[in-house]
Amino acid sequence: MLNDRARFVLPVIAENMFTASVSLVYSAVTGAISADSLAASQVGNQAMNVISALFCVLTTGSAILAARLTGRGDYKNASMTVEQTVLLSPAFSVAVTALLLLFTPFIMTLLMPGAEETFLREGTDYFRMILLSVPFLVFSNAASGILRAVGQSRGVLFGTVITNLTQLLGLFLFTRVWPMEVKGVALASVLCRAAGSAYFLIMLFKNHRGFKLMPRRMLRPDAATIKRIFRVGLPACVDGLAVQTAYLVINSMMVGMGGINAQVAGVLSSVLLFTGITQGIGSAVSTTIVGQTVGAGDIQGARVHMRKTLLYCEGVSMLLCLIALLLPHAGAGLFTRNEAIRSAASAFMWIQIPYCIAAVGVNVCEPALRVGGDVRFAMLSISLCVLLIRLPLTYLLCVRLGMGVRGVYYANVLSLGTRFVLSYIRINGNKWGKTEL
Repeated sequence: MLNDRARFVLPVIAENMFTASVSLVYSAVTGAISADSLAASQVGNQAMNVISALFCVLTTGSAILAARLTGRGDYKNASMTVEQTVLLSPAFSVAVTALLLLFTPFIMTLLMPGAEETFLREGTDYFRMILLSVPFLVFSNAASGILRAVGQSRGVLFGTVITNLTQLLGLFLFTRVWPMEVKGVALASVLCRAAGSAYFLIMLFKNHRGFKLMPRRMLRPDAATIKRIFRVGLPACVDGLAVQTAYLVINSMMVGMGGINAQVAGVLSSVLLFTGITQGIGSAVSTTIVGQTVGAGDIQGARVHMRKTLLYCEGVSMLLCLIALLLPHAGAGLFTRNEAIRSAASAFMWIQIPYCIAAVGVNVCEPALRVGGDVRFAMLSISLCVLLIRLPLTYLLCVRLGMGVRGVYYANVLSLGTRFVLSYIRINGNKWGKTEL
């Protein structure tokens, strides 16, 4: 018989594997449209990651509180946290989307300095279309994070299957039946996120584990609950913005150095969807199981769960990296038909190993750090590593020393590795797990 933790973890693993598989198809379809399409779409996706980071104040704050409050058995406050998140996420996200649509041409010109006309046009078309998915994305992220936090991983798995199957249908319709180039790829994302939002809204109302929504109460803002969500989520928003803005700046550096750098980086990032699949699994498991265990008052048990999660995720990631290293040319060839780009990406495929060790460590330990109450320490360590290590070192290696994509990854591995070490040490210190949220 499966225990409760296995019942939670197995759907999380299946969800991430399915999502990664569809993401690989998404990247392969995009890369087949034109030589620049994958790199152009990834500039737009990176800008979307910055937008998602802005809303971490809601999505991460509510998930952390849901895990802690559920672990403690405080279902009333857990319910109020979810209700206020459902109220706030559409209102904020629609306003931000309207503002960004107004300034899309200016934003993309800023993010793609010196880009050729075709490259810039594809990036602008993609970004303008995918912006329409922001309200759906924010709500889906918030709802799925809350449902996982209270242990409803099977429900989230079904939602992920619906979302990704809708995306595959959209890709077929908008790139094959009605060819719309990169706009069609983006429209598939809009369609799938809308479907996911509808499903997760139904799931929130049907849920009876950890919280129960009351429609009347949901429509009334509660200042105390909103303040609590923002207090917990704001540090995650700050460090998320620092990380994703750094990615955006670095992407702009590579575009400014010439299209091939951005295209090689796009191929390597797509391979990372495969080798780094345990990053999402580790983050979800760490947030829920560690968070609920801390909420129940078992601090040492929470540390044990974190270490086991880290060990398993690192082990699986290393096996996947070895597969990528054994078949580098074939792996790169899934995402580009350009032989020069394929060869350059293949020659640098070994960076997957140190990158994944650091990235998996970060994605397990930093969520554990936050649910243990160390949200400010996480914010400071992440922000400082990005601002003092990653950005200046990337500029030095990538621009001044002309190392291109290699410089980008060297700087990122060092920054991620430092974050991993700092968070691991903090979790094993005396203060972790004792802060009330």
